[in-house]
Amino acid sequence: MWPENITLERDGIRLEPLTLAHESGLREAAADGELWALWVTSVPEPTQTRAYIETALKAREEGSRFAFAVIDIATKKVIGCTSYHDIVASIKRVEIGYTWYAKSVQRTNVNTLCKLMLMTHAFETLNCPVVGWRTDNFNFASQRAIEKLGARRDGVIRHHAIRRDGSVRDTVIYSMTADEWSEKKAKLEARLQARGYHVDPAAQAQVALRTIDADNLMAVLRFNAGARGERFVATNAVSIAQATVSANAVPRALYAGEKSVGFAMLYDPTIDRALAEKDKNAADCVYLWRFMIDFALQRKGLGTQAMHALFRYALERPQFTRFRLSYVPIDGNPSPFYRGLGFAETGEKDDDEIIMEQSMDSIRARVKA
Repeated sequence: MWPENITLERDGIRLEPLTLAHESGLREAAADGELWALWVTSVPEPTQTRAYIETALKAREEGSRFAFAVIDIATKKVIGCTSYHDIVASIKRVEIGYTWYAKSVQRTNVNTLCKLMLMTHAFETLNCPVVGWRTDNFNFASQRAIEKLGARRDGVIRHHAIRRDGSVRDTVIYSMTADEWSEKKAKLEARLQARGYHVDPAAQAQVALRTIDADNLMAVLRFNAGARGERFVATNAVSIAQATVSANAVPRALYAGEKSVGFAMLYDPTIDRALAEKDKNAADCVYLWRFMIDFALQRKGLGTQAMHALFRYALERPQFTRFRLSYVPIDGNPSPFYRGLGFAETGEKDDDEIIMEQSMDSIRARVKA
């Protein structure tokens, strides 16, 4: 069975696999606001609660849906329901939906917390390349909630599904990819932190650049980019060796708090302008030469934070007007991650690598945001 059964908890909210033991609690949650009266939702009427759960359990057996009861840990009350659905195990794809909450907890942080738990589990444990959402074209509240998560509206399937009143709805489709997740997660964590909720430690510790020295050299050399990452970036040992023969190379260890998490190397033409001219690198452009987060720590938002640390390095040097990087154009390359940070292809190549660029004005606005 994929995904395997799991219970998720955070900030007083627990998501546990839905069972018939939740019947009375689910009925009470739906009665809080008479949610079944909303024709654009799938909330069960009181007499249909058991059938609703049985349908979800049958879909679980078939492998297409994994439903959770949403529990307020302090009161032990059921306050809603949500699901992974339209599961395609062969390509590790899930959608998040069948979501509803008692009226008394709507417009609180419950939905953000639930979605953040489900998205984190999907991207970071199940290793899903993409997570999807779908909703009724007239369910504008649901569309706003999905968009606040950072999902992209992919389109509309017309005349797609029957509503409870017998009419046929159009369905609005959204998605988020694994490459987009780290930046979206950081924003969601920041939103919760502003409202007094704790932040995931990996997302909370701002990544900083540190000089490589005797104390951290071996840790940097041991970092592993993972099987996919090794196809795109040289080993850190090679990078550090190259840095010894280029005065403009700026190798740095990446730290989240006091924990080393990765490695980056910039090319800074302002250190030795004559060398930069010889290397045919423009004096107004800083170049990201190497970049990696240790495989065991990937998909935790650290990549985005590390890029912001590199942005800050460049912003401290007013002579730079551009920030450049490049990628190897093979399957699984990191270009979607860089596009999510504002980079665009220039049409140029560095040997076989595709060059991307972003203005420092754009970076300045992004960092301030």
